[in-house]
Amino acid sequence: MKARYRCGQQAEHQFKAPALDPTPRDEQKAILMSITASLLTLAAGAAVAAPSPAAQMVEHDAFARAGVARLKLADKGGFEIDGTLVPGAGYSTPEKWMGSFELGYFVTRSIALQVSGTTPVKTPNMPNGTLDGTPNLGTDKFSLFTGTASWHPLRGGKISPYVGGGIEWFHVWSIRDEFADNLNVRDEVGPAIQVGAEINVTERFGVYVDAKKAFVKTSASAEIGPSVVTAKPGLDPFIIQAGVVVRF
Repeated sequence: MKARYRCGQQAEHQFKAPALDPTPRDEQKAILMSITASLLTLAAGAAVAAPSPAAQMVEHDAFARAGVARLKLADKGGFEIDGTLVPGAGYSTPEKWMGSFELGYFVTRSIALQVSGTTPVKTPNMPNGTLDGTPNLGTDKFSLFTGTASWHPLRGGKISPYVGGGIEWFHVWSIRDEFADNLNVRDEVGPAIQVGAEINVTERFGVYVDAKKAFVKTSASAEIGPSVVTAKPGLDPFIIQAGVVVRF
């Protein structure tokens, strides 16, 4: 999620900007659309088969979720060295597993407010493109925190899909310099969307699946020798998670 890369200390290279590969972003959109379509189909089927109100479970307003999550960052953005754009330069960060947690409360029968977060995860920042072969610039440890409002049209049924939206905070806990010195990555916030579903096992316990997509762009800087490298990485975190839910 960060990146600052330098083109070394020799400026003799002429770089050729490679065509941007839209596949990762398209794949994320396709996954979100597929999840949304599946949940809408699930909701329609559940609505037809929904039991009478008397047969539905008692509704608890407060809930907590805990699970495991898979994170993918978009790794978008260009880089400048001493104010000059480096054509074709990019960076990559690996996908990561992490823990996730969420607390929520229903303010109406079908609308809930919730806050969620992930356990800290470390990611190296590896230059690629025209800077391929440059060592890891540095490793940062960060978490993602999200505040959303969600709509649960079939709350109380055996299967309860939901959709929501809000904001996500990208928070950096620490940074370790590697090839670059004085690596700095700023905390930022951005809009987020959410889709998911709960499967109720008992009145108080169940399991859930959830997908969140945020649109977060941070800024970063580092020093490589006498040069200053700056970047505005587009992180756009995409998280898929699953776990257990407890109601109170």
